[in-house]
Amino acid sequence: MSSFDWIRWAGVLLLGLLGFSCSQSSGYEPQVHRLVPGWGLTTAPVSGVIEGENFLVLPTQNVGGGDAVTVDSDFDAFLGPHALDDVTWTDTRTLRIQIPEGLAPGWYPLTVVTPLGGRVELPQAYYASDRPLASLTAQGFVERPRLWPDEQTHLVLTVHNPGGTRALGVRALLRPVEAGSVELLSAPEPEPLDVEPGGYASFSWKLAARAKGTVHFALELQGREEITGQALQAAPLQALQVDVRARPSSTLLVSPQVVNVNQPFTLTLRVTNDSEVRLQDVKPSVPSVEGVSVALPPAPLPDHVDLEPQESRDFVWLALATTPGEGFFKVSLAGTDALTGGAVPIAEATSPSFTVLKRGELKARFSQLPSSVRVGEVFTVEVSVDNLGQSEVRGVVLDGEGLAQGSQGCQVWMVSGPMPRMADLPGGQGTVFRAQLQASQPGSCSFRVGARGQDATDGLPVVAPLVTSANVPVTR
Repeated sequence: MSSFDWIRWAGVLLLGLLGFSCSQSSGYEPQVHRLVPGWGLTTAPVSGVIEGENFLVLPTQNVGGGDAVTVDSDFDAFLGPHALDDVTWTDTRTLRIQIPEGLAPGWYPLTVVTPLGGRVELPQAYYASDRPLASLTAQGFVERPRLWPDEQTHLVLTVHNPGGTRALGVRALLRPVEAGSVELLSAPEPEPLDVEPGGYASFSWKLAARAKGTVHFALELQGREEITGQALQAAPLQALQVDVRARPSSTLLVSPQVVNVNQPFTLTLRVTNDSEVRLQDVKPSVPSVEGVSVALPPAPLPDHVDLEPQESRDFVWLALATTPGEGFFKVSLAGTDALTGGAVPIAEATSPSFTVLKRGELKARFSQLPSSVRVGEVFTVEVSVDNLGQSEVRGVVLDGEGLAQGSQGCQVWMVSGPMPRMADLPGGQGTVFRAQLQASQPGSCSFRVGARGQDATDGLPVVAPLVTSANVPVTR
């Protein structure tokens, strides 16, 4: 470089330095924002960083040998009256420092002096402590992480403060990571708690299972240290999982649904294991019945079963209703989860309603007879047959030959009938059978007849007892 070029370059640099120096009093004053960390133990040196703005160095022009320009980056830093060693300029926003051990416990202001003569202070910048300050650790667990529908559980978060000062206003927030089949019954954020030095605190949430599925819950924990006010936060907690299993289902059927008193019928309970785990020792309770009286055996066949996933089995009772009416059954169930050994809730099963009838009962009577007849005269005899029961009697006919025979010493002939030949009689109803007869000789006639049919409900025969008519005189 020529002498002329050197002189021109030095002049430009000098003008720049003069302008830069002037700017120190017009918006480029040094500023200190914070000292990181804001506290430390007095038993060992602490490495720290002063964060701020306008940490400007001082360039110096050298004339006559050596470096043309040198930079003065010597900053001084003080904690109260204590000068800090190893203050290192990193950039215009950062100074690195070393805080010595042995400081008396308490708060210290920070003072920074720049190479340009600037001086800035930050009160209560650093707290020297003879014991660790509060910090938070947390551990969460679910009391029962696998639920059946409508069961409840608790999610518990245990918080520990291993430090030597209190953690104030510790807050815990529970939130589901995704929508699912578990309902949060308590507030997502319980009341804040203070945790004493070395102490523990617990937060709890109540959860209810609603439908099959899996839900992941995340936990957030926040608080502040009592002396420095420093924000405290537990390390990220792993999401907790709650599984809701499918509940075993059951159906209860009565067959047939219409029976007579003392007619046997079956009560069938079908249990289906809709879950993904094996169910052991599934047992029904003794069925309860409402509306009618029913006799049942002490236990069904079989009396207990083990069910693999997606398997169905039947429990069967042979029942006998002893009173007429309309009723229904209820049966509760219990089983054991093969995975956990815990009881499995199975919803109570209710049967459709069934009807018990008084079986059909026939009664016959002579409802019309002539007071007397002449030989060769055609006359009418009527027999009324009534069903005194509730169950229909089908195929009712007059029973016996009594109309055609007459009594001893009486000769009669069937001219026509009886009509109708056959009838179906619902419960509480009746019909009249009519026949026309003719007497062939004088004397005195009486008739003996009954009725028979089949009960429509149980299929068994129904017979009316034979009845005898009054005497009918026959004259010439």
